[in-house]
Amino acid sequence: MQTVLDIIQYIVDLGSYVFVPILMCIIGLIFGLKPSKAIKAGVTVGIGLIGVSIVSTLTADSLSPVINEMVKVLDLNLTAIDVGGSPAAAVGFGSLLGAALIIVILITNIVLVALKLTKTVNVDIYNFWYFAITAGFVQLLTGSYWLAILAGVTHAILGLKVADVMAHRTQEIIGIDAISIPHGFAAASAPLFMLLDKVYDRIPYLKHRKESEEESGEHGIGKVIGSVLGQPIYLGLIMGLLFGVVAGYDFKGIADVMMKTAAIMMLFPTMVKMIVNGLIPISNQAKKFFTTHFKDRELYIGLDSAVTIGHPVTISVGFLMIPVFMVFAAILPGNTTLPLGEVPFAAFYVCFATIVHRGNRKRTIISSLIFIPIVLWISSWAAPLFTELASNAGLSYVQAGQQATTMALGNMFIWLPTVLAQTPVIGAGILIIIDIAVLFGGKVIERYYAKEDAAFEAKYYE
Repeated sequence: MQTVLDIIQYIVDLGSYVFVPILMCIIGLIFGLKPSKAIKAGVTVGIGLIGVSIVSTLTADSLSPVINEMVKVLDLNLTAIDVGGSPAAAVGFGSLLGAALIIVILITNIVLVALKLTKTVNVDIYNFWYFAITAGFVQLLTGSYWLAILAGVTHAILGLKVADVMAHRTQEIIGIDAISIPHGFAAASAPLFMLLDKVYDRIPYLKHRKESEEESGEHGIGKVIGSVLGQPIYLGLIMGLLFGVVAGYDFKGIADVMMKTAAIMMLFPTMVKMIVNGLIPISNQAKKFFTTHFKDRELYIGLDSAVTIGHPVTISVGFLMIPVFMVFAAILPGNTTLPLGEVPFAAFYVCFATIVHRGNRKRTIISSLIFIPIVLWISSWAAPLFTELASNAGLSYVQAGQQATTMALGNMFIWLPTVLAQTPVIGAGILIIIDIAVLFGGKVIERYYAKEDAAFEAKYYE
């Protein structure tokens, strides 16, 4: 068993831009893709991931000084430091529990697919760290290894069912067939956005429009603002100007930030498109494979939410939310999280709003404004647990008197199983009941959204 765990840990430690291309290549071959095409597809995905990593580094390097200056301007004396997602992944996989959970969740996923209780095959193994964090929190609080495993599995099941429900809409918005997004954070944001979407349906100002109506529906200053927000270059220049002014830069510094922000706005979608281009032949072949071998059902490949961030609405709203994170951190009662490591990547926090709201910019902005306080509150709640978990793994990210957290922990699917698992005596029973309810109740929700999507497409895509 230890040998298996060591092998899994070695594979995870290869890094996403090595491990994921190998995995995509293998999946392509399994689905019947020719070796030359499978290798090309896998390597293209890897190139896209490296590109995203390079642009992410540019984003962090360009915006971190600005964010630090915002901290000073807003006088943010907060004690829970947002250390970023990668350190959190190291903590999640830094224990035997985390490594064992990978095997348990893979087996659970295979069983659920075989029993037709999910349509998603989650190959996004790197992001299993979210499930490992959930399990780690529960083990800290209850001392029970098996209850911790159950909590991590519950998080994974919740993600699988959200992925199933939103699969068709994801494919329509992103433009890739046979995929879904069971990501440990993105999927956890979906239920709130789905609820808000129903509210927005009753508000005329937020209604969806056909493309022809979008072009003629705005007039005067509204049309000007809409055209600017819809152009990544212009929005990048404006946001860069704002960041540079806040940071107190001179003309050279402001111009530098403006150009880099505009570049980021254009390069992120370009790099994500590389990932998409690599995934398309695999997804097309997967669709053929599923149609041939599973004629009575649909199956999806579960992917990282990174494939969604190239959408122009996600990129533009994500950048708009960067200063919003900082302002909310300053004024939100009960918040102890100091947004740092994750702030430059705000697009990842709003990506599922774009999908749920079908690319409706107004809805996505409003939902993001509602969602950000929740992220800050939960990441503040998670801070003492995460700090202890990191310490147990031999990792120290903050100074004495501070706590470590990351806004990626501002996650309903981490919070809910952790809280419920602490229920005396019946904690495990509650989690099992939730799993059963989600797996079977999710089918009803799937049918509902399938009808809604079909009606929407008949009305707006005709």
